[in-house]
Amino acid sequence: MTTNQLQKIDNFVKKATQKLDSQHGYGHLIRVKKNALQIVDILKINSKIDPNLLQAACFLHDIHFIKYKPSLKNWLTESKLLRQVLPSIVKQFNLNESDRYILSEAVYNHTFSFPTKRLNQKYSLYAQIVQDADTLDFLSEIRILDLKKNKNKFKFYRFLSLFSGLAKYGRKRIKNHLNLPEIIDYLNED
Repeated sequence: MTTNQLQKIDNFVKKATQKLDSQHGYGHLIRVKKNALQIVDILKINSKIDPNLLQAACFLHDIHFIKYKPSLKNWLTESKLLRQVLPSIVKQFNLNESDRYILSEAVYNHTFSFPTKRLNQKYSLYAQIVQDADTLDFLSEIRILDLKKNKNKFKFYRFLSLFSGLAKYGRKRIKNHLNLPEIIDYLNED
């Protein structure tokens, strides 16, 4: 993926997510992107991935929220909703077939690491990294505080906020919810 294509995706996502709440807005996408790039640096796998393509997957991993509101049903069917929304969006960026495939696979399969431990070890390295980067953000203090702040925006957030203590449990056992658990030892050094 070219830097120009990545910049177009970034600009599109920044504009498309302006009206989204902070749980799935642009700030979340930036944190996931930073987590993903940190994972690549920790594992020294820069030569195995295209960093532009990885960043694009991070930017687009929650793009269905521009059309669908957060709810339990939508959380459970997230991959299906992404399959409905993503293709028409990706089409406008003129990606080659290989990049479209890798990007779509990573986006469609980023869900359900926590609390279900449904990991992406049978999928590409991109899918594993995006899922782990999103899980790290999902369990972060900033995201939990933000959930508490936004709990009255959607019934689903109110429901999730009841389980915010579960995030502490998840952070203590985070290696069980990551495709690439070896990163945790390096992250904890910071």
